[in-house]
Parts: sequence; C-alpha cells; structure tokens
Amino acid sequence: MKTITLAAALFIALGISPVQAQKKHFGNTVRIATVPGIELSRKQRESYRSYRSKKAYFGAFYVVEGTDHSFWTPRFHNFDVAKAAAKKGCEIISKGGNCKLYALTYPDGVDPNAQGVKGFSHQSGKTFTTRYKRDQKKGTYGAFAVSTANGYGHSFGWKSAKEARAAASEYCKLSSNKTLVPLGIEARKWACARGMEKCTVVDTHTPD
Repeated sequence: MKTITLAAALFIALGISPVQAQKKHFGNTVRIATVPGIELSRKQRESYRSYRSKKAYFGAFYVVEGTDHSFWTPRFHNFDVAKAAAKKGCEIISKGGNCKLYALTYPDGVDPNAQGVKGFSHQSGKTFTTRYKRDQKKGTYGAFAVSTANGYGHSFGWKSAKEARAAASEYCKLSSNKTLVPLGIEARKWACARGMEKCTVVDTHTPD
C-alpha cells in the first residue's frame, strides 16, 4: 500500500445529506494518503497503525493534535461520508476538540481530494464480485444491498425478487446496526439523522 502526502487545506468538514452508494467496484488496490505537519502522540500512532493495517477503503483518520484523541472510519461506501463520520467521532470523544484530518484510505485511480466519490467499499466489493455471485442458485432470486455508511448484505435462493430484495435489505440493516450500537447515543443519533443506517438494494439476481 503506497503512501502519499496531501495538503491539509484541501480537506473541509462536510455537512452532508444521505447519498446512496452506486454499484461501482474500484478493485483491490488500496492507497493511503497522509497530511504533513501533524505530529501524533504514542497512542495516536498505535491507533493509526490499526487503521493502516486494515488496508481497506473508503476510510478517514482524524486526530486532535497535542492529545491522545483520534477516531477513524473503515470500509465506507461513500468517501465524503467516511470523512464526515470520522471527524464527528473525533469531536465526540474529544468533547469538541479541534479535530484534523490525518489520513485517508481510498482505491487506486481515485483522487483523494475528490468529493462525491461513492461505490462499493473494499470489503463489500469483494463480496459482491465473489461470494454473492457464487451463492446464487439456478432458478431463484438473490439481491445485494448496501447502506449509506459501511453496512451491506446479500441474499440468494428466494422464489421472488421482492423476497430477495427484502432479505438483502434486512441483512444489510443488521450489519449497519452492529456498527452503530457500540458508538454511543450521540454518535448513533448523528448517524441516523443522516440516514447512515438505511440500506438500498443495488443489484438483483434473476433466474437463469
């Protein structure tokens, strides 16, 4: 995973509205970009190593300089949402600290400074192109759903497209809830107000 540096001035906290992920797979190559001039504490470096080790896009890592506070987001389907959620998480745990972007993970071929980039996360893209395809059964329906944040789910073996889509959406919601529950009331309220727990079906497999 290659590391490049970025100008901190290019990153702006976004007041985003819910944006559904598009069915676009970016491939398996992951890039990481860091903002120069920010010195991490020992605990922040430890957290950053964990973030970096995931090697998955889309993600963002925010810190409060001069403290141990940091927060990061992994495997989002929307680059802007990943940045905004990481910044908000940092602000919550630091109780309003001056959270600054330190690093981003993104797929090869995507401008790390770009806005409006969305599609499959690293993990969901792999699942969509491999397991989801393998699980489908001849003569039945299946579906794949993703959330605005990083939840996703798929179904197979259903008698109707409606049932398949409903099942995929429920699996996606379950995935989203598993992510939201440990975050605390304030973070969950913020995320749900932006529709991050909501799921949309992005593919329906029909019988051969």
